[in-house]
Amino acid sequence: MPSPDPEAQEMLEIALDGLVRAGFLERTGDPPRYRRRPDESLVVGRLRCSSKGFCFAIRDEPGAEDVYIHGSNLSGAWNGDQVIARITKEGNRRRSPEGEVVAVMERANPTLVGRLKQTEQDFRVVPLDDRLLFELALTEGSPAELAEGRVAYVEVERYPLGDLPPVGTIRKILGDGPEASIDADLVCCKYDLPQEFPPAVLEAAAALPKKLSRSDQKGRRDLRDWFCITLEPLDLQHPHGLEPNVAVSLQRQEEDNWLLGIHIADVAHWLDPEHPLEQEAQQRTATVYLDTRVLPLFPPEVHSRLALLPQQERLAYSLLLTIDPEGVVQSFEIHPSLVQSRAHLSYGQVQALLATAADLGPEEEVPELMALLQNLLRLSQILRVKRHQAGGFDLPLLDLLTPHSADESGYGPLLISDRLGAHALMTEVLLLANQTLGHHLRQLGIPSLARVQSAPTAEALQNFLRLANAMKLDLNLQDPEAVTLADWQRICVRITAPDVLAAGTSPALVAQLLATLPPVEYCLQPLQEPLGHFGLGLKEPYATFTAPLRRYADLLNLRALHLALSKGRDRRSPRSKTVVDLHGPGGYGQIDWQVLPPKLQEEWQAFLQAQLPKIQEGHRIRQHAERELMGLKRSEFMQKHLGEVFPGLIIGVQNYGFFVQVDPILAEGLVRVSTLKNDWYEYRSRQQALVGRKSRRQFRLGDRVEVQIKNVDYYRQQIDLAVIGEGRPCEEEE
Repeated sequence: MPSPDPEAQEMLEIALDGLVRAGFLERTGDPPRYRRRPDESLVVGRLRCSSKGFCFAIRDEPGAEDVYIHGSNLSGAWNGDQVIARITKEGNRRRSPEGEVVAVMERANPTLVGRLKQTEQDFRVVPLDDRLLFELALTEGSPAELAEGRVAYVEVERYPLGDLPPVGTIRKILGDGPEASIDADLVCCKYDLPQEFPPAVLEAAAALPKKLSRSDQKGRRDLRDWFCITLEPLDLQHPHGLEPNVAVSLQRQEEDNWLLGIHIADVAHWLDPEHPLEQEAQQRTATVYLDTRVLPLFPPEVHSRLALLPQQERLAYSLLLTIDPEGVVQSFEIHPSLVQSRAHLSYGQVQALLATAADLGPEEEVPELMALLQNLLRLSQILRVKRHQAGGFDLPLLDLLTPHSADESGYGPLLISDRLGAHALMTEVLLLANQTLGHHLRQLGIPSLARVQSAPTAEALQNFLRLANAMKLDLNLQDPEAVTLADWQRICVRITAPDVLAAGTSPALVAQLLATLPPVEYCLQPLQEPLGHFGLGLKEPYATFTAPLRRYADLLNLRALHLALSKGRDRRSPRSKTVVDLHGPGGYGQIDWQVLPPKLQEEWQAFLQAQLPKIQEGHRIRQHAERELMGLKRSEFMQKHLGEVFPGLIIGVQNYGFFVQVDPILAEGLVRVSTLKNDWYEYRSRQQALVGRKSRRQFRLGDRVEVQIKNVDYYRQQIDLAVIGEGRPCEEEE
């Protein structure tokens, strides 16, 4: 059927004509029909290029050989492009088949980052990625601040065409000056992260009410007289992005029970799917944290009006949990509420107040704020023990892996600060809230978004176990074919044991262990076959609610909760005498009807299904961006310390050299075997070692070594190292 868009129809016809001329398709009939031409010499592949000017077309077919393509036969294709290649020379056992690009099917680089180069006539852009083997001409009207060596973000306007060079338009000059740090700019440009809000979105934020009306407060439980506080890692000094989403309160009850209140900002009350603010949130999906730069989900005005700031009346959803002295939740209630926080504390401030309270004498009265913090700390310790008993675990927080939400890091497991008890305190509170609310929606059959993580494969864990056992940590799997929560818990305990911490190898082992985990994914629940969340030690999905100002998925889950409580049916039919309370767990065993009306259930599920791919893709891009920045920060650190010597851990050995994870920032570099001039080194795969023929000294997996930083490719994050010393004496084979 022809496209309703004339321009799109014209572009399709041009593409089809090109594929016919390339010999990939053949055309028959009138009106024309197209089919794949049976030509085994034409293959489809993704181009992977080297900075030295040669490329391979990587084919998707299992077992298919990749095709070598010389730089002179690229026909304007670039690294990463999907291409059609013609095989011009068959391969053999020693070499790959050779070929040439006949057509580009999909371009992989609509934008790029490059360094400005001044020629006699004008400026050109040389891509920082040296696998892009070209220079880019600039369109007219380029910015006035062009200067030799500056780095620019460029949008490609025209790809290579015959003898004509590619042309681009500068969208942004990166950094405040030629020597400015541009790592966050590079990441934003590479992943096309939005850095500004459109005027319409800013106007919508400014239009939010500054005061609560009576209608806003209607039907809500008034908890403004409850003593509640907000805790956030303000030590990071992130403007607009870390304002409080959650307030907590805690009261002692009869029989030494606790009444824990977790109050979540009711952002969903002010928005709907057609609201400009929510439309923008659907595109951004979550706040992105790039060191000191924050790309928030909502404009600052939204945070200042909806976040649970101290001494401000705010709308919330309050989860009230009754917990016994052993940390068991006896019952809970969920209510739309009205709250007013009394204080907003950073984790550092909490630590200081807890220390002050501990120094008070027995006869001195503990102020209410300090007493609340002490009780929260006691309860969080009880909850942590109970979570570990159920199969949970956590790992020490690495400085370069700082999570910006205490409930779960981007890697999946909990990363707990060993310096800040307040971080662990909030972790347990948020975990409990999210688990309770997610379980409640599943029990009611209300569609919502969950986070799941499968277990790492035994194969993925083998390299880590090889490293750990080379360090004589004696770790193994109960079942060599599968990884269990018990395995993981035992590994976590061992690599954070006092002797490993004292040896200084725990951070490197933690980083290597985290690298074995599969990514965290979003899914629509209820699921027919519930998936667990391995990183949190859970056998059922984990849904998040506690950061609606930072994650769009949390806002949607809060809206699902609102639908359940406001539109949900608490009885099978109007005539039924059996009525259940949807605000708590009392009716779980009695509900045998669909809680939401069928049409509403269908519409809500369809809406979540439509949002799910965007949220999943946004989560993936965000994780890549934040980790990319970590890599650039590490490269920058190493670049500033060229020639200096650092200790490190050998984490991998190959026939061409060994990889070292360098203290203190866990940067990974390569010591090439060609730099080991004192001897001829042989690679022994069984021992995972390089062994000198004459000296009988070795560099082995798990060894601690000292290395000198020799060279750093900042943009590709490649670090070359030179080892100091001759290794340790070779051990006899067992």
